[in-house]
Amino acid sequence: MTVREILEAIRTLPRPDRLRLIEQLNRDLGVVPNEDPGQLGPDLQQRGRLLVYTGPISASTIDHRVDRESRVDTLIERHDASRL
Repeated sequence: MTVREILEAIRTLPRPDRLRLIEQLNRDLGVVPNEDPGQLGPDLQQRGRLLVYTGPISASTIDHRVDRESRVDTLIERHDASRL
């Protein structure tokens, strides 16, 4: 089977199946989704596959739960929007 035939077979899949295939491939390959640098904030830098905090440290900075929950909500909204 050629690469062209594989791509044609993938294109014939219904959209939800293609999305599941992409998600599975990303997990298998360990791919980190690309983030828009504008969404990272001024104190985060992407270095390879890691996000590195470069801002000042305080007690409120260390408690990252609020920011984490906000990012989770954003990812869920983006994921659900892609299924429409």
